[in-house]
Amino acid sequence: MSFDPDKISARLVELGDDYADKEAAATLMEETKKTVLSRLKLQSDEGSDAARETEALASDEYRKHIENMILARRDANKARVRFDSMKAWIELRRTQAANQRAEMRLT
Repeated sequence: MSFDPDKISARLVELGDDYADKEAAATLMEETKKTVLSRLKLQSDEGSDAARETEALASDEYRKHIENMILARRDANKARVRFDSMKAWIELRRTQAANQRAEMRLT
């Protein structure tokens, strides 16, 4: 990436927005885990609460929700890595520029 501050800033915002969106999606999946479980328990014809919960936990719908929750968290984590990597790259370029200025003063 060339050192164009406007492009770098726009890219950082883009990566930050992507991370925020993916973090929100992952959090939503995590926060609705109990809601999904409760809804599935209510749909069960089993007699005891423990039996309804066992049936709900074993359902394909609950398994799919958990899988999607994990995938959403993975996507959010990857987006965070991209965002943090861009911030680190900016700091490295800043350090590089400072070192070049220091070298120029020495010569």
